[in-house]
Amino acid sequence: MAELLRHIDRKRIFSHTLFWCCWIGGFTIIQSFGYGASDYWAWLVYYLVTLPLFMAHAYVIAYWLVPKYFFRNRYLVFAFWVFVLLVLASLGELIISNELIWKLVKPENIQPGNYLNWQNVLINGLGNEYIVIVFLSVKVVHFWTLKLEEKNALVNRKLATEIALLQFQSYPRSVLNVMDRLEKMALEGSAQTSEMIIRLSNLMSTMTATRRTDKILLHREIEMIRSYIEIQRMKLINSLSVNLLIKGELNRIKIPPFLLFQMVEEGFVILEPNQDDSDFTILIKAESNYLLFSMTIWNPEVLKTNFNPTVLENCRKYLSFFYPENHKLMSNFEINFVEITIEIYL
Repeated sequence: MAELLRHIDRKRIFSHTLFWCCWIGGFTIIQSFGYGASDYWAWLVYYLVTLPLFMAHAYVIAYWLVPKYFFRNRYLVFAFWVFVLLVLASLGELIISNELIWKLVKPENIQPGNYLNWQNVLINGLGNEYIVIVFLSVKVVHFWTLKLEEKNALVNRKLATEIALLQFQSYPRSVLNVMDRLEKMALEGSAQTSEMIIRLSNLMSTMTATRRTDKILLHREIEMIRSYIEIQRMKLINSLSVNLLIKGELNRIKIPPFLLFQMVEEGFVILEPNQDDSDFTILIKAESNYLLFSMTIWNPEVLKTNFNPTVLENCRKYLSFFYPENHKLMSNFEINFVEITIEIYL
């Protein structure tokens, strides 16, 4: 018995029960509104007694005729069986109501003469089809809602996979960029080689730990950015000005790992061939329910390398996944100026 109960969809049973209770109560009130208590009682008995007939009529059409014939484009067969069911349900309802219900609770509602003539059967049957239409409408809306939820779930799963892949890719890309420079320093016998190895090791350790989580504290992201800036300063000439401005509380806000880091990394990629007298400013401002990231790159002549649109698109995916309705991403690209601004409302 317990095994059988586990396979019962209680939510579905409840929704169907609620639908039929609303139908009985609603149409009892409609048919009896403005009359006495005896009319309410009579129509309540009518809808309770005829309920199995209406349920059978609606369920046969919804769960047999529609999937077997309508969904397979066999419309003529579908229409034929709908008509047959209409006639049978109408005959059943007329007989039950006139020979049983109205005789017991309200004799004045009994239809005189031959109430089973074809005209009466068809008119009565068409009048009773509203319950089938209402039932099918509710079912269609419910089905559409489920499919929409499934579609949204698939989109979110796809986006989550893309985000995980992007986080995985950010790690080796950043490290490989520095490893190339480290190899050149080692071949040149630079005195800074050992310091570069230590800094790179610390950065790799932090990045490996952070990429395993969905979100990290803001101060850990900033630590990675600081480490990366120090490594880049060892690579670039002294004429490049790099300013990192941090304001606000860093230990309360959590963000996806590499959200800001990837933007800073791309900034240095742009500056690689444009170091002379360039200016690179990064502003991170954190409040209780607001985070601002602003990055500006300026060169007195021209920026020879364009900002990678893939990086910007990846950032947009990050924001859309983690902050779907609570973010702004703004960009401004000129010949000698790049500005990227991210606002997150927490």
